[in-house]
Amino acid sequence: MNNKATAMDYVRQSLVLTAAIAYPLSNALPQILGFGRRVGENSPGEYQLLVPFEAAFGIWFPIFVGTTIAALIQALPSRRTMDIHRRTGWWWALAMILSCCWSIAESYVADDARSWATALIFTPYVLAICVAMVRFSRGRMAWDWPEKFCTGAIGLYAGWTSIAVFINWERVFTVELGWLTAELTALALLAAALGWVCFNLARGFGNLFYAFTPIWGLGFLAYDRLATEDYSRTIAIAAFIGIALVLIAAFGARRRLPSQ
Repeated sequence: MNNKATAMDYVRQSLVLTAAIAYPLSNALPQILGFGRRVGENSPGEYQLLVPFEAAFGIWFPIFVGTTIAALIQALPSRRTMDIHRRTGWWWALAMILSCCWSIAESYVADDARSWATALIFTPYVLAICVAMVRFSRGRMAWDWPEKFCTGAIGLYAGWTSIAVFINWERVFTVELGWLTAELTALALLAAALGWVCFNLARGFGNLFYAFTPIWGLGFLAYDRLATEDYSRTIAIAAFIGIALVLIAAFGARRRLPSQ
């Protein structure tokens, strides 16, 4: 490993820190500028069975706080030449920059193009943050506590967005394409989301922070499908099955965690 800091190390640290501050602020652009849709605001007539109960989105607060602290940690001079930050920082920064782009598209792209724009931005966004999560997770037993904190913060972020990306695609399939009924579309995308989450849990040796946020979302999804006017017992049962599958995948993957 090259222990001498390069210009790119300084650029990477600065980019991660700047993006970590910018991406939560980008969600508030309509309020700051005084025009535009609020992030998550539905167009008239939209019907999405995968959107969980509103309280579930409170998970963004610990994600924003955690990733900001993690960005400050990676910006320390002592972390500048660490291999793990060199291997994850660019991916993490890319994800947060794409998050800013997603928020702008969500708030300002015309209604007839918003579904496609947000889904197409969100897909590389979640791929990038999951690469960072897996790379942090695979060596987490060897890290000092600051890098373990980063592993947890990035795990929460990657876990939540791993579910959220499929909610974005639900809007494409139900509103724009209309290939299947709303319930069949939701079930198909939920199955795909669970496959993606379990795949990343296997690659990341069962990062429990990554597992927590899908379980959080699925729990609120089950509640919403049972307790609100958008009732669907089928989706609720699928969400409960999903929680069980994520737990099995997480603890099964942890059994393969290399001892240090």
